[in-house]
Amino acid sequence: MEVCLTTSDGVQHLRLYGFLKKSEISIKSETVIDDDFQFGMIVVECDSDGLASLKLREDLFDSISVMESDDMRWGLYKTLKNENVMHQLEEFAFSFDFDNPVKSIDNMLERANETSITLFKKSQSFVDDYVDTDQLSFDEKMKDLEFMIGYFEDLERYEDCGILLNIQNKVKKEHLKNYLSDD
Repeated sequence: MEVCLTTSDGVQHLRLYGFLKKSEISIKSETVIDDDFQFGMIVVECDSDGLASLKLREDLFDSISVMESDDMRWGLYKTLKNENVMHQLEEFAFSFDFDNPVKSIDNMLERANETSITLFKKSQSFVDDYVDTDQLSFDEKMKDLEFMIGYFEDLERYEDCGILLNIQNKVKKEHLKNYLSDD
């Protein structure tokens, strides 16, 4: 089933994203709105066990809506008041094409990378939250950043690579600081 989760700020959004990644709940789409009413929205695909684990972590989201049918999904989208949100949803909606799974996965990765770099550029607090969060391990953060750097390097977007390298250095420094303080 599809489940829509909304977040109120960048910290909550990052924590939810980390929880979803760790719990292996599939993220179908992610939208950052950052207005007075909500920060973002993540649509996930999960079974009843995944839904139960989400409901136990109410601190990670503002609202949760189960979209069991196309009518319910469309009804939820229509209730969104902000037309900009609707436009962003249409732009980000991810549809898996089983006839061409490689293209679908590439499309999803492209959108995830573009969303991440946009968030990193838009908000220093999002960068700080990414560096400081314990929702992702050091190795997961390094793998995530290496993948994004490779992606943007292939596109010859070296400014974005530089931003990600700076974040990677901050993650390393934070990891070293935490490692030394544990001794």
